[in-house]
Amino acid sequence: SEELQVQDILKMMDQLPELQRTIFNMYEVEGYNHEEIAEMLNIPEGTSRTYLMRAKKKLQSLYLAHHEHSMLGR
Repeated sequence: SEELQVQDILKMMDQLPELQRTIFNMYEVEGYNHEEIAEMLNIPEGTSRTYLMRAKKKLQSLYLAHHEHSMLGR
């Protein structure tokens, strides 16, 4: 099926470095802002932003690889 399953997304998340995954979750899922994340994780706010961006890029490339793979599989 075309639809990405939750477990596919979780598998992709597992491939992120732990800190990137944590920041991605806190920002995208739990709705914290970078200031709050930085404070909670005791990291600079800029690091939070950078890691979120890296996490998104990585997930996007994993998603595209997954998508191409499923297109080829027909």
